[in-house]
Amino acid sequence: MIRKGYSDGPFGQIHWRMLEPEQTPSRPDLYCLHPAPFSGLAFTTIMPFLARGRRVIAPDFPGHGGSDSFRPDPAIAEYAQAMRAVVADLSGQGPVDVTAFHSGNLVATEMAGDRGAQVRKLALVDVPAFVSDVRAKFLPGAARPFEITADILCLEKAWDLGMTKRLPSQGPDRSFAMFTEQLRHGTAMNAAFHAAFTYDVEGRLPMVACPALILATQSGLLEATRRAAGLIASARLVERLDIKRAVLDEAADKTATEILTFLDEDSR
Repeated sequence: MIRKGYSDGPFGQIHWRMLEPEQTPSRPDLYCLHPAPFSGLAFTTIMPFLARGRRVIAPDFPGHGGSDSFRPDPAIAEYAQAMRAVVADLSGQGPVDVTAFHSGNLVATEMAGDRGAQVRKLALVDVPAFVSDVRAKFLPGAARPFEITADILCLEKAWDLGMTKRLPSQGPDRSFAMFTEQLRHGTAMNAAFHAAFTYDVEGRLPMVACPALILATQSGLLEATRRAAGLIASARLVERLDIKRAVLDEAADKTATEILTFLDEDSR
């Protein structure tokens, strides 16, 4: 059963979900870093597939999910600082592994890029390693504060993406939970996009030295993910173009198999 808790961080309390294996953990804790504009809830379907011999922990970034609110213009480095506080609280000083999806990958690479970082391995899925011109183009629209009005039409875009266009494999309960989770941020719903599109991809990704898996699926981030593999010298690019949607839900078993195969290999 997934249990929930809080850790104190530099920007307030950080909410997390944890799933423990049936047997005593024998491998490093695995932290799962979520995409914008959601929370660790995004990983609840895949967590049981990952919890084999290890604890799996999915924190919410500051200003997301159950974590304390945060400012509307955060930085990836601040999210990484908050995640390191959770690691220190739950895992102490021992080595940990990190997996992530979409914008969560940038937080993962920032965590692993610090000197003396305790990240043993990274497993990054669909990385938004856009070139600087593309980041600058996306920033104004994607990071614009969400406007809450008395007219329910302000929710139309989020409802259309999350509910009207939901996949049959993602039932209405799961889709509605994800829809409402992003609304918890209020006007700061798009804050993580600000962090992502102001992140120095070219300067920070090459700082990663630990072994890294870059898992590319058949998505709109395919070319950006391939670019990420070229920026991280220690990266191994694996392309699963048969995975075309719902990477953490419908394709959870396939995605988890690639992640665990990499994490369970002997360190290079």
